[in-house]
Amino acid sequence: MIIVIRLRFVVAKDELEGLLQHPEIANRRIPILFFANKADMKEAMSAVKISAALGLDRIANKPWHICASNALTGEGLSEGVEWLTSQIWESMERKEQRR
Repeated sequence: MIIVIRLRFVVAKDELEGLLQHPEIANRRIPILFFANKADMKEAMSAVKISAALGLDRIANKPWHICASNALTGEGLSEGVEWLTSQIWESMERKEQRR
């Protein structure tokens, strides 16, 4: 089981790196929200460990946030949406100031 989980993180990390290098995304300051789902499960990895496994600390040119969540109960979803909303508002304010 651990091997399968590690393989999934390798694949997810590769996909994320590919996405971040996409020409329409690479040079834009787009906020990225990660949900560490199934946080209620005893064997679940913490948001910190998931962040390390995906190498999120290397994302320097985009704001990002990871929050523990549980899709069944909704735990953590509001936190993530609030963070994303604040990032969008900040982006809109920066654009307004440039005008």
